[in-house]
Amino acid sequence: MSKSILEMDKKELLILRAESVSHQLTANEVIHIATALGAFWKYDYAAARQGQVGKHALLKSGFHSDGFFVSKILLEPENIRHIMSYQIVIKLGIENVVVPDYVAGIPYGATALGSNVAKIIGVYEAYMSKINDRIVLDTKIPSGATLLLVEDFCTRGTGFREAVLQIKNTQPFVKILLYNPVIINRGGLKEIFVEGAGNFSVIPVVEQRIKGWNPIERCPLCDIGSVAIKPKITDENWRLLTTSQLK
Repeated sequence: MSKSILEMDKKELLILRAESVSHQLTANEVIHIATALGAFWKYDYAAARQGQVGKHALLKSGFHSDGFFVSKILLEPENIRHIMSYQIVIKLGIENVVVPDYVAGIPYGATALGSNVAKIIGVYEAYMSKINDRIVLDTKIPSGATLLLVEDFCTRGTGFREAVLQIKNTQPFVKILLYNPVIINRGGLKEIFVEGAGNFSVIPVVEQRIKGWNPIERCPLCDIGSVAIKPKITDENWRLLTTSQLK
């Protein structure tokens, strides 16, 4: 790899091969990739001081945030998805995580990511879907088999908890490994506690803290007139979020 990742533009990143990335990615490199691909938005405080308060992100947890990643955009290019999958496998090795019998990506953001991870480590893929906005494990896993759940990003663990509880309720004899491998840990959590299942260690490729606020208590962005919207609910919402502070 003649150029560093930080020097590459979108065109160069889209032809970067996973085999060429043998090192552990830094937070700056992952953010650069996401930004170049249009998968990362961050609130522009300088523009807000000039009166362009725009919009900010409303998360699945109900919290408001000044930054947001869209995994659909980041992981759509096959080569980038492979790079991130290999990075997760590298981290699993560093943490000495035992090889599971099955791997599943939590939908929808990590579905293809989980598939890639399963192929890389040579195990079965389990399929999860969403029915009426509820996460469902579609694959019937044998009693006693181990399952590793893979996620794209971790903020407050809301989707991960939902997935674990659904599995424990419908296939209670599946052994879910006590790990939450993710590309980016943006909430700073070290563990996610799920009642009846245990404490799951968050294993990120990188840490990148994004500010978040409970609007019931106080959101400083709402205080200055910025409006919170759900970034992923429609493509139009993402466009509105990313352009709302442009002059």
